[in-house]
Amino acid sequence: MNGDRLEPPRTRNGKQASDRSVFKHRWSRPIAGGGCACGQVRYKIVGEPLFTYACHCTDCQRTTGSAFVIHTVIAKDDLEIEGETKATTLPTGSGAGYDPHFCTNCGTFIWCKYHISAKGAIVIRSGTLDDTTLVKPQAHIFTRYKLPWMTLPTDVPVFEEYYDRQEVWPEKSFEKWTELVNKND
Repeated sequence: MNGDRLEPPRTRNGKQASDRSVFKHRWSRPIAGGGCACGQVRYKIVGEPLFTYACHCTDCQRTTGSAFVIHTVIAKDDLEIEGETKATTLPTGSGAGYDPHFCTNCGTFIWCKYHISAKGAIVIRSGTLDDTTLVKPQAHIFTRYKLPWMTLPTDVPVFEEYYDRQEVWPEKSFEKWTELVNKND
């Protein structure tokens, strides 16, 4: 451990994942995992993702250099990763901060741990998936900061600030989140 920062997830059984091919996932079809721009960091998501959202806050705009970011929330134990990442601590609107993990070679932001989140939950930058069409935001948050030219979809919940997970997330995802909140490791 490095201070209060979480160490990057390790592969199951302590081994590094080496299979970069398509792997079976419990989404509607198999996905190929993801990685950084240079290929040094590769990952697989091996458990059911909890929720995907688009965040329009100014912090996300700044760190992406774009209008918003798409994040997929997963259990930390469901990330198998190979390659070296480095973390730093950045601010959030809540003041709690978060630790983004970047490829040490090319700087691609792969995943992060929000300090305000459940201990066992992390967020994947969905744009690092090999097949980004596999995820679609289930909500748009902090839309009060969205850029004025951005038109939001009408078939997805929209929130000016954050949202109540219990009201918005699918029941199974919220149950898993509750387990992660109550986890004592």
